[in-house]
Amino acid sequence: MPEAAATQGCPEFLLQAACELMAEHGYGAMSMRQLASRVGLQPGSLYHHVTSKQDLLFDVLLHILAQRLEAWQRAPYPRDLHGYLGFRLARQRSHPCEELLLRHEARHVSASQQAWLGQALDRLQAPLRHAIEHGQRRGEYLVQDIVSTLAAIQALIETADSLRNRPIPVDEAWIAAWLSRMCSALLRSAAVPVTRL
Repeated sequence: MPEAAATQGCPEFLLQAACELMAEHGYGAMSMRQLASRVGLQPGSLYHHVTSKQDLLFDVLLHILAQRLEAWQRAPYPRDLHGYLGFRLARQRSHPCEELLLRHEARHVSASQQAWLGQALDRLQAPLRHAIEHGQRRGEYLVQDIVSTLAAIQALIETADSLRNRPIPVDEAWIAAWLSRMCSALLRSAAVPVTRL
């Protein structure tokens, strides 16, 4: 099912309310009855818009990824590694529910839905991939396995969010500088030969 078709029948207000409830209570604890109450519908009326709770989660996750990609396309950030990292950090701060759902609730979707989410994530990571490939052509980066490198950078971005949410939060400027240093080191690490002790 194409991404556009997945959210076609589910109105924006319903996706937003579901996103908020899932972030507040978790996918497993959220009920369709709670969602109906939040949006002012009868519980049975929800099924005119979505076939199941799992499909609703899938629609919410695809909607989040589509909104992020659209935000990146409109964003004034430079189209390089540091611009992408700046965008992702700003998006984490301004949309904390998105990060939470993508990180913790995506495991609840079916295997076929996981494949569609993977494709949506690939589209979202395409600008990062292009920035890395451009850096390789210019000799700035030496990456042997771009898929693993993209996964490692994603993990670093998630760690940045964890630093922000500590009991004693870390300064945003420090997080941005740390993320930039870590990603730059990761992208240049293949250029440094590894010696055995």
